[in-house]
Amino acid sequence: MTVIQTSLFTVLEKFPDHNKGIGRLVRESNAFQTLCEDYQTCAAALGHWEKSDLEQAALRKEEYSALLQDLEKEIIQFLNEST
Repeated sequence: MTVIQTSLFTVLEKFPDHNKGIGRLVRESNAFQTLCEDYQTCAAALGHWEKSDLEQAALRKEEYSALLQDLEKEIIQFLNEST
């Protein structure tokens, strides 16, 4: 499975009501593809830190959670602008 397929699945899972728009944007926009890849990477990093017992885990969870929210806002903005 390629990175774009994995990231697409992650974004579709988060925004199931937008599957047609997401599919279209992935086909038409390199910037949206990159955004999906960034979202996947961030979600994976957040998952890692949520399981970690390291001292810095709480700070990293907070940082990645905030970043994930920002990426979600960007995805929604793309979807809204593409309709």
